[in-house]
This record gives sequence, structure tokens and C-alpha cells, in this order.
Amino acid sequence: MAVNTPILSGAKAADLTLNGATTGTVVAGPTLLTPDVEVGTLSARLAVTAATATLTLAALWEVSINGTTWEQARGLSNAAPVVLTTGTSAALVRHVDAPSAAYGHRFARCSILIGGTTAGASDLANVSYDYRRDLGA
Repeated sequence: MAVNTPILSGAKAADLTLNGATTGTVVAGPTLLTPDVEVGTLSARLAVTAATATLTLAALWEVSINGTTWEQARGLSNAAPVVLTTGTSAALVRHVDAPSAAYGHRFARCSILIGGTTAGASDLANVSYDYRRDLGA
């Protein structure tokens, strides 16, 4: 990693519509074209609020070859999606590293997995990406 490699912070920022999303629904995050991302540097910045009681919001990385068909991407441990917050909690910001699978696909995104109950109008999520640009060898 070169010292002068450009760092992109807050790339592709998007507010996600959670209102009405039911348990098990994946609310798609913004799509990121990954070939210009330096391997090992990608993370998602998630600003979330779970105001509805018993609601859980989890981060879920997904990958795609064509930008249309999406599959879950997990690390070697195959761990479940990371729960960011539960209902009636204050707004918070978390950064979640992309799994290595993200670098082997043309597209990646960090989405929100809804759990516990149906999301309401006060349940909020904003997703953006931080990474170093790969300028080639």
C-alpha cells in the first residue's frame, strides 16, 4: 500500500428505506464497483437507528458478478451477519470490514438485514464506503 494512494471516504453514501421491511428482509445498500478498490481496505460505514422495540438491524455483505444477482459474502468462519443495534437504542455509527470474497467479484455492497419485527418510519440507515484506490502495480 503506497503512502500516496488516494483514500476515498464516504463513497456512494445512501439513505436506505427501512420503513415496512419485515423480518428476514435484506434492504440493499449502494452498489460499489470493486476492481479499483485496493485489496484489504474496503469497509462500510453504517449510521443506523433502531427505534422500534424488538427490531434488530444487522450488516450483511453481498457480492455479484453482474450487478443483478446477489449472494451473501462471509469470511472463512462463515459467521452470521453482525447485529449493529436493537430496538429503542440511540443512533450509532459502526464500520464493518468487507470479507475477502468482495475482492473476487465485480460488485459488492453492504446491506441491512431486518430482524425481530417490521421496521417503522423512525428506523433509519445510511451506508457509505471507505477504501484506498488501487492505482495498479
